[in-house]
Amino acid sequence: MKVLVYGAGVIGGQLVHALIKAGNDVTVIARGAWKETLLRDGLRIRHHIQKKDTVDYPLVLETPDNEHYDIVFAVMQYRQMEQILDNLAAINSPVVVFVGNNLSASEMEQRILDATKAPKNILFGFGSTAGTRENGKLTTVHTGDGKLTLGRTHDDASQSEKALITGLFKGSKLSISWCDDMDAWLKYHAAYILPIVYLCYKTGCDLKKSTRQDRKLLLDAVRDAYHMLMELSVPVRPVGDEKSLEPGFANWIVKLIIYGMARTRIGALCTTEHCRHAPGEMEDLDSAFHELCFEKPNFPMPYFNQLYSEMPSWNQIRRIYGEKT
Repeated sequence: MKVLVYGAGVIGGQLVHALIKAGNDVTVIARGAWKETLLRDGLRIRHHIQKKDTVDYPLVLETPDNEHYDIVFAVMQYRQMEQILDNLAAINSPVVVFVGNNLSASEMEQRILDATKAPKNILFGFGSTAGTRENGKLTTVHTGDGKLTLGRTHDDASQSEKALITGLFKGSKLSISWCDDMDAWLKYHAAYILPIVYLCYKTGCDLKKSTRQDRKLLLDAVRDAYHMLMELSVPVRPVGDEKSLEPGFANWIVKLIIYGMARTRIGALCTTEHCRHAPGEMEDLDSAFHELCFEKPNFPMPYFNQLYSEMPSWNQIRRIYGEKT
């Protein structure tokens, strides 16, 4: 199939690799020095867990062309998505898939529908791949060829949409899971990762400095954020995920994961490296989540607010880390 991928950072690059591995004709939109690197050297990826290196050679463009594409994937930072909505609406493709952190899924979907001249099916998703982009190559952390969670904003994808996506990746080891409310899924994902972000910045992007009490506060903050979303009548997705924050075996597993995140190189690639290199995206996500919280200004979130108050201000964070996307 003919596929356009808008953005080729860590998640987008791993997606491109899986699509090419499955035999698709892939075009990538990239700009600046990264575009020149892709044109000169190809898409080089060091797969950290698998301990292997791959090189792929997609067609690289700076702006979309007039070709017809079976599907378009937009894999960019949250606020950057808003800047390309008109371009996405104009691309000659019946399907657009947004992949990444997003607390404005419904609004983005409506803007695309309002601007497009032809009907489009719009899906939202999240790629469970982490890593860094340095020295002209990506280092990625993933199982198989990665994992995508996909669906419509407030509905399950149609059978034809599922068949299209499944067919795209046939021949790769990318895992696909489906959700019937990706708007809710993305909100709960933000509720989970923001306390991790706060702790990263509190520790100077070195979670090895975090204490047991810090990690307990982190999970209490996540619980606060989940309860806020539930108070706002946002359905929990994945279904039953809130139970992992309560005493029991699932919570023990979560604590083990948080400990590993703080103590291992893989954990650093999944958390602190992204915070260090993308403070702008983290600030935008934080701002959007706090906008949701304004709808219930008196709802108690003591642990969430405490952890937030213990990290540097966003002005300080920008001065320390800049914006290295």
